[in-house]
Amino acid sequence: MRIVCCNKYFFVNGGTEQYLFRILERLPHFGCQAVPFSVAYAGSRPSPYAPYFLPPPGDPGQTHFNTLSRGLGAVARLPRLVGRAVWSFEAKRYLHRLLDALGEVDIGYVLNIYNYMSPSVIAAFKERGIPVAMRLGDYHLLCLNYQLLYKNRPCERCLHGAYWNGMVRRCVKGSLPASLVRGAAMYVHRLLGVYHRVDAFVAPCDFMRAKLIQGGFPEHKIHVVRQGVASDVPAPSGEKGHYILYFGRLSPEKGLDALLEAYQTLAPDVDLVLAGRGVGGYEDTLRRLVRPGFEGRVRFAGFVQGAELSGLISRALVSVTPSRWYDNAPLSVLESAMHGVPVLAARIGGIPELVEDGVTGALFAPDSAADLADRLGRLLADRPGLAAMGLAARERALRLGALDDHLARLLDLFRSLRPC
Repeated sequence: MRIVCCNKYFFVNGGTEQYLFRILERLPHFGCQAVPFSVAYAGSRPSPYAPYFLPPPGDPGQTHFNTLSRGLGAVARLPRLVGRAVWSFEAKRYLHRLLDALGEVDIGYVLNIYNYMSPSVIAAFKERGIPVAMRLGDYHLLCLNYQLLYKNRPCERCLHGAYWNGMVRRCVKGSLPASLVRGAAMYVHRLLGVYHRVDAFVAPCDFMRAKLIQGGFPEHKIHVVRQGVASDVPAPSGEKGHYILYFGRLSPEKGLDALLEAYQTLAPDVDLVLAGRGVGGYEDTLRRLVRPGFEGRVRFAGFVQGAELSGLISRALVSVTPSRWYDNAPLSVLESAMHGVPVLAARIGGIPELVEDGVTGALFAPDSAADLADRLGRLLADRPGLAAMGLAARERALRLGALDDHLARLLDLFRSLRPC
């Protein structure tokens, strides 16, 4: 089976790209050829298909809105930016070039294409009779800012298509122009029925599936294929560091300010390690929240990956996922469990589908520093219990969360979409 995977970034920007690179590496073991189609940003990973990648809307180094929206060239880039948000004939043309070079393609697997690639790639596949499956890692089809979040609180005002709410509230980066463009694009896509042409939507959890159905997407097209992570992680050695761990993107929706408040209120006898890349200067915001006396105990580890990240996870006493948005199936929860590390996580979105409270970890009320501190204190007070939770988490991850199991289910879905 030959699969073309569309994603706007070909470097690790978040969980979607981690997922992309893992399936590109693993799918050949299933007898499949996996081909990427992306935007040719500076810092993209090498690929034999890079000559077919789409030119970026701005300079190659301008990978995010906060860089694209600044400088003298911002006005000149506006038509191209609008096109990438609404409908990009350029993206469609470049994908056709790749499809011409490949010959027969069995499936188009669309990941994150919003704002920098556009859903015109869906039309390119369909014009050639190629089925399209779309993976939904967030709520881009329902919400202007993709998080169903407003002022750090869950918000569903746009859920049923009233996108004007997000436009007037400046829900995209606090920018009125960006919010107007994004909202207008969503209205155009809805009017044209762009996503009606998608054959299957791949949701990582039941919670997201329910939200999509609430938002008017056809129930029969939404398939829950749960996330999976690499299972070739050594069994826990029992050697632990003297810290609790958060790893992932450092951004407001992740609830890290509540984690810092809880940690500093509890003042446990272990360190707090925050591993990840800050978004929009948010790491500086978090650093300012560190109180006197905690400077040496709250450690910012920066962006970590590969064996270094694996070692950091495996030695943690507990991993914390304090999300305040409807997080669906965070890879950090699955990776922690696979390393035999219990997870303390917010009871929100699809997270409770991954953490069995009191067995593989613990859940706390979202955005409640007090409840987080209480649950964290109880976990740290019972180190043998923590170790038992870690073993139970790993057993569950091996049974339900392996990447190969995810890919087997995904390929079954792809085969069902192909014409007989």
